[in-house]
Order: sequence, then C-alpha cells, then structure tokens
Amino acid sequence: MRFLLPFLSGLLTSYVTLAQVTQKPTLKVTPLNANVFVHTTYGMYNNTPYPSNGLIIKTKDGIILVDSGWDTVNDTDNTQQLLRWVADNLHQPVRLCVVTHAHDDRVGGISALKKAGVRVVSTPLTAQNAVKRGFESPEGILPNDTTFTIGQEPIRCYFPGKGHTSDNIVVWLPNQQILYGGCLIKSVAVFGMGNLADANVAAWSGSIRNVMNRFGTAKIVVPGHEDWGDAKSLEHTLRLVEKHLATKR
Repeated sequence: MRFLLPFLSGLLTSYVTLAQVTQKPTLKVTPLNANVFVHTTYGMYNNTPYPSNGLIIKTKDGIILVDSGWDTVNDTDNTQQLLRWVADNLHQPVRLCVVTHAHDDRVGGISALKKAGVRVVSTPLTAQNAVKRGFESPEGILPNDTTFTIGQEPIRCYFPGKGHTSDNIVVWLPNQQILYGGCLIKSVAVFGMGNLADANVAAWSGSIRNVMNRFGTAKIVVPGHEDWGDAKSLEHTLRLVEKHLATKR
C-alpha cells in the first residue's frame, strides 16, 4: 500500500496538470493602433488550445468586427466575451461583422452576434457554406471586390481566388495600411499548411499573388492564426504553398 499511494498521488497530479494545460484560454485583445485591435479566441485542436485572430475596428459611427470568435453551433462563449469586451472597453455599439469564410473560427459566433442585434455580412458563397455547416446565414451581399465606408473608415473586402477555402476573402483598411488576410495567409511563425480539408492548393499561389499585387505595401498583415507582422507573411505563405505543391508532384 505504501508504494501504491505515491503512484496514485502522482497519477492525480498528472491528471490535474493535464486539465490545466487543456483548459481553453479566454479572449485576448491586442491593439494595433488607437482604432484597430486584434481579437484572439481559442479553439481546441488535438486537445490543445489553438489561437484564432479577427479584427475590431473602431470608427466614429460604431464598431466593425472582422470574423466572430472561434465558436460552435452550440457554444458561442468566445463571441459573447468579445461583445462584452467591446461594450466594457470601447463603449460603442457593434454595427457590423464581416465574416471571411464559413469555417467555425470565422462564423462560429454568428448566432450570438445576431442575438445582440449585430448585422453579419459575407459573400453569397460564404452564406451558402455557413448554412451547410449548420450555422445561421450571414447576409450574402458582398461582391468579390467592394469597398464601403462606416464612420469615415473605408473597408475593402476582396476575394483573390480560391486557397484555404473556395470562399476566403481578405479585408483591407487603406487608412490604416492594415491587411487582414484571414486563413488565406500564414503567419511567419507557421511552417505547415494547416487545415486543407476545403482547400484548393493548386489555386492558392495565384490567389496570394493577387493579394500581393494589390496590398503588398501593407504595414501590418494579420493572418487567421498565430502571430502577425508585415508583408513578409505574404511571401512566406507563397513559399509554403509552392513547397507543398512540389512535394505532391
């Protein structure tokens, strides 16, 4: 028995440590400047928390979100945390959310947004794909290349072509020189291709070049996951895609 007790104690300690490691972190918000913030929420991948980025844009006429928190049909806690943070810290209503494709880490919180009275928009294809995945439909009204202005802040939504998904768009803030690349763009901290379940890798490099041609002067590029930086992440993504394609030949 004297040998069994230390074993059981060690087993219990390991279980408690594992539970602590796998507990999902709460919302993190990081300012890029006085008017643009990155919201980071976490999903679980292989029992490990994995970060997902979106944008909070402060304008003179309210807040614009790019992508919801990483949620599921039955659990929208991340997006609820996001809405509470905006209310507590920015003291402005959320006017709009642009979702950039129809995966859980982009549209997962759509029901929480709609319940809060937030208008959610996307391209028609993203709206269709969101419904297929069991989510409420955003308003599928965005053309493949369109610019609208809220509170004197122009926002360009651009579909560069297929890549991570068939519907992935990027969001450009010309006044801020900030590009939100979403999951089409890989962080320079990442050296794998990630989730390719809905990808068109053959088209991805051309789509990246379209982004580089239009927004290659961006001062800040925010990918869908992990750390952000400058336009080097565009070149990094292109290299990853071309390397992946070369290994498949």
